[in-house]
Amino acid sequence: MTMQLTDLGTMSSAERRDLLALLLEINAQATPADTVPIHLDGQRERVPELRFELLGPLVVRYRGVDVSPSAPKMRTVLTSLLCNANKPVAPAMLYRDLWEDTPPRSAQCTLQTYIFNLRKLFRTKLGLPAEYVNQELLLTHTSGYTLRVEPDQLDVHEFDTLLAAGSTALHNGDYARAAVSLRQALALWRGPLVHDPTWGTQLRAQMAGLDERRFYAYVMRIEADLCLGRHRETVSELASLVVEYPLHESVHAMFMIALHRSGRTSAALDTFLHFRKRMLDELGLEPSARIQALHLAVLSADPVLGDRNLTSDMLLDLLMVTA
Repeated sequence: MTMQLTDLGTMSSAERRDLLALLLEINAQATPADTVPIHLDGQRERVPELRFELLGPLVVRYRGVDVSPSAPKMRTVLTSLLCNANKPVAPAMLYRDLWEDTPPRSAQCTLQTYIFNLRKLFRTKLGLPAEYVNQELLLTHTSGYTLRVEPDQLDVHEFDTLLAAGSTALHNGDYARAAVSLRQALALWRGPLVHDPTWGTQLRAQMAGLDERRFYAYVMRIEADLCLGRHRETVSELASLVVEYPLHESVHAMFMIALHRSGRTSAALDTFLHFRKRMLDELGLEPSARIQALHLAVLSADPVLGDRNLTSDMLLDLLMVTA
């Protein structure tokens, strides 16, 4: 950053404070920009009992205590860094997350202030030396900032790993393993994500993608349970989902299958009729040929509907072929 001393006279007290924080933050960096410290054992040092959690309200836990920042803008910066953990995050990207398309004149200094305060939080709350924080945890380099996190220190990493394992098991026909992995993945969620209305578009999009992965995991877990013969247990969950997602075809198809297998064929047929009416009223469209084939199969009590080796997608594909 380049500026003239005469510029100080035009700056507000807040901007001067930001500038001071910027100078302190730059001075705190003890290593060249793009170097990674090498240790004798060849492994990066880590902080035991440190955990970052995004699956619910943002939490930074150290030895079981929440030490996350309370200031909204600092939480936004930390959320953005965690959404891109172990990858460089350019200042321009953080500007958009903080201020969308209208960053203030002091955006660079203000961002440096937030980074400085995050490092200060890690030093004071976690008792870490400045050298560790600057070189191992929150790095500054030519392409931006990187928050370095071990896979087991971030709940999103654990969730995605379990989600991938559950998806693979489901597609391989190992429904028991799929159900276990997907239940473990969903258990990591402490509640709904907190969507700050002041976030920029790209950060909101990243969090929406995380919400979508949760929904995908939930639906796949129900799918696995259906294949394990737990249709009665899934009926109440699917009943809630069809209310929450009134135009989601796959959810309605699974609900119809669960109801039919539970001996509630009339309710399964009513579900299709309500779904069709909603589609026509709101979209002016007929339901797809796949779910119409399912409707006909339920009407005729097709025995293939009881084949628990078939996921709902496989079943609908088969009904389309035989229709």
